[in-house]
Amino acid sequence: MGALIETGAGPVAGWVESCAAMAARSGAPLAADAGATRRRILEMSRGRCTFEMADPSRFRGFRGAEARVGRMSLKFLSWDCEGACETATWRSRDHHLALHIPLRGAFEARQGGEWLSVAPGSALVVATAGETRRRWEGSSDLLNIMVDRDALDQSVTREAFAGPDGVLQLPPLTLIDFSEAATLARFVELIIRDLETEQSAFSDPAVGVEAERVLLQLLLRSMRQEAERRPLRERYRIVPAYMRRAERFIREHHCDPLDIATIAQGSGVSARTLQYGFRKYRGASPMAFLRDVRLSAARRALADGRGRSIRELAETIGYASQSQLARDYRVAFGESPTETRRNLRGE
Repeated sequence: MGALIETGAGPVAGWVESCAAMAARSGAPLAADAGATRRRILEMSRGRCTFEMADPSRFRGFRGAEARVGRMSLKFLSWDCEGACETATWRSRDHHLALHIPLRGAFEARQGGEWLSVAPGSALVVATAGETRRRWEGSSDLLNIMVDRDALDQSVTREAFAGPDGVLQLPPLTLIDFSEAATLARFVELIIRDLETEQSAFSDPAVGVEAERVLLQLLLRSMRQEAERRPLRERYRIVPAYMRRAERFIREHHCDPLDIATIAQGSGVSARTLQYGFRKYRGASPMAFLRDVRLSAARRALADGRGRSIRELAETIGYASQSQLARDYRVAFGESPTETRRNLRGE
């Protein structure tokens, strides 16, 4: 296997070729104009990510491909553009952990704070809910790895990150230098080279689940080094089991009429404990978490192009009225459900 970390350009040698081969084999269509690219990115992100560029006339094309390993989703994104570009990704409190690895071209990212520079040879971990913006100029190739929230919480519990009071901080953005996390880098490379083949072992569900577990342990090990350098007051406690039960119950029953008492019963704790836990570990109420899950479901439904009216959509995901869905949706995404549908159709 060739050198994994180099100085200067091309620190992840060979990864672009492996990801491009995966994209070519998937038959992913090339989006040759700005409008088609916006729609393609919305579809690939299930409505979570928007894309803008400063000068559409300098845009040449976009290609994206996706593969799954266990519950992880791996996405290869390639932009051919001469101008400035920017994406905005919205993650609800029911979010996944995202690992962004630039393969060609650096980018800057932020989640509410200062812009952080990310160059090939490093990786950006996005671990909290909110809007993450990413900007770059020129052609760019990016590998994204998304990890299921339940898998993350279970791995954190098993890893039992130590601190004076048993705490762990997952900062909104963590920058990992692959020269200091060579094992993680080699394992990512192993996965994408395997997916490049026609008889991928990691595509097997049983193997994929184990690969996900190993990747998470390596990733959290690298993140722990960053977390331990932070003041204790900035760290989160390990999420207790009843919180994971509550979040799972909400995800599985978000289409049903739910209130605090029902969620508490489904979680096996009192309503008071449930509200305390969500305030402490998620910074929001259980009902706010439920709203985010429903809004994510609405966004995915619109991105999937399901041919139902907005009123029918509201009823399907548990909203009492179309107007309430429209109000919450605009606050979260900056546009109405109808506008999202129009943008996806290119009207």
